[in-house]
Amino acid sequence: MVVALLLSPIATELPEIMNAIIWVRQGKTQLALANISGAMMIQATVPSGIGILFTPWLFDSALVLAGAVTMASVSYLLWHLRTHRVTAGRLSAAAGFYAVFAVGLALTL
Repeated sequence: MVVALLLSPIATELPEIMNAIIWVRQGKTQLALANISGAMMIQATVPSGIGILFTPWLFDSALVLAGAVTMASVSYLLWHLRTHRVTAGRLSAAAGFYAVFAVGLALTL
């Protein structure tokens, strides 16, 4: 579970994140968000579908923490998108949510 929650997202999304940071710095915010959204949608549908079908649903503290931090980061990003204040720095600051999750996960295990 630790590998799935901590390492897999970094390994699979790092190229998209780096492209997004570059594109946001160039003023191509919509392109950056479309790239990340598309990559996350593909990553989320197939593995999640398999997981939903073939694993038991056991919501322990680590999974609840993952959901809470995800909702907080999505809210943060939506707020910046709606106020048209997305910058490379603010997009990079969203990585702080991942750090909070990593520390919280380490404390719960």
